[in-house]
Amino acid sequence: MNDIQKLHRVIDSLEEQSAQVAEFNGLLSAVNNARTEIEAAKSTLVNLATEQSELVTKNSSKFEEFEGRLTSLNDLLGQIKDDQLKLRREVTQFKGSLTSLNDLLGQIKDEQLKLRREVTDLKLVSPDQFEQGRAAIDSCIVKQFAELTSKLEATAQSQKRSISGLRTIVVLGILVLAGGIGFLAKDMIL
Repeated sequence: MNDIQKLHRVIDSLEEQSAQVAEFNGLLSAVNNARTEIEAAKSTLVNLATEQSELVTKNSSKFEEFEGRLTSLNDLLGQIKDDQLKLRREVTQFKGSLTSLNDLLGQIKDEQLKLRREVTDLKLVSPDQFEQGRAAIDSCIVKQFAELTSKLEATAQSQKRSISGLRTIVVLGILVLAGGIGFLAKDMIL
């Protein structure tokens, strides 16, 4: 019976190993299924990562585009602000100009009133009186012009004499200078 028992033990052992192999095959099948699912999930994750990378790249370029637009809008706002300040200064200057124009108009009106008063206060003269006054003014102008002409001629003659005297003095000075240079040259040669 010993052999039978050994045989039973070997059979039990083989059944046990067969169960373990079946269990291992089930486990191996489960691992292979899991590996297949992992590979599928990995492929899906790679696709998702690629899509995510593309979306990030697109979003990044759009953000850069928006940043450029915001920068240009900010520059435009700055320019508008500068233009608005310039316009305010010009409006202030224009207001000042209007104020000074109003003041000038007021002064012109005052002057017009003064002129009207003076014209009103003027005494009117007859044509004969006008001609007499004009003749007197003309004769006075002719007399003053003649006096001025004689004074100019006298001044011109005086200046001519002065210039002639200065020429003589300059010529004498040049001769004295030439004599001095000749004298010095003579001493240097000797």
